[in-house]
Amino acid sequence: MTIGASKVNPAAMTTDYEVLTKDLSFFTVDYINAINGSVGPEGALQAVYNTILDRWTMVCAGPLLDTNTQQTFAIEGTLAAADIAALQVAVRALGTYDGVNLASATVTATKLGILTAAAVS
Repeated sequence: MTIGASKVNPAAMTTDYEVLTKDLSFFTVDYINAINGSVGPEGALQAVYNTILDRWTMVCAGPLLDTNTQQTFAIEGTLAAADIAALQVAVRALGTYDGVNLASATVTATKLGILTAAAVS
C-alpha cells in the first residue's frame, strides 16, 4: 500500500538561471591590457576592486584569465544594463593606473558557467 502523493516530474526545467542561495549577478571585466603586474594594495587591480566595492558587495573574484587580461566577478544583487554601463565608465575613468591603461576596459554581464575543457592550473 502506497501512502501519500505520487511524484510527478516536470516535463522540462528552466536552465537559463543560476541556482544559488542569494540573488547574485556575474560580470566580466576585460582589462584589455595585462593587469598582473599591478596587483598590490595600491595597484590597478585593487583600484578596480574598490570601484566595484563602492557599488556592491563582492562575493568572489575569479582568477585572471586570457593572458591576465580578464576577470569574472560575482556580486550580491541583480544588475541592469545601466549598472554594467556605469561600471564600465567608472573603470575606464581610472585611466592609466599604476602603469596599466584601463581607459579601454570593457564590462560585460555574464552567467555562471564552467567549461569542462578549460585547463585548471
